[in-house]
Amino acid sequence: MDTTEIRDWVNLARCYIAALSDLVWSAAEIGDTTTLRYYYDKRHEAARDLKARVMIAVHGGQLTSEEGTLALSPTSSLEDAVVFTD
Repeated sequence: MDTTEIRDWVNLARCYIAALSDLVWSAAEIGDTTTLRYYYDKRHEAARDLKARVMIAVHGGQLTSEEGTLALSPTSSLEDAVVFTD
């Protein structure tokens, strides 16, 4: 992947994680522990994958360490999920 593809993938992964977070909170609000656990596990898996890919991109020189830090910053909603806009 080139830098643009990596940045696009990071943005998409962060949006996916934010959406999963919303689903986790929704399930928690209604007390659906089965659904909560399912989406929690999906979110955790997506976050691990994001971290691994970002670390590979930083070590491979496709992202700077500052971009890597930005890519791994907390995502609380879809509004702050997109970090690369160029």
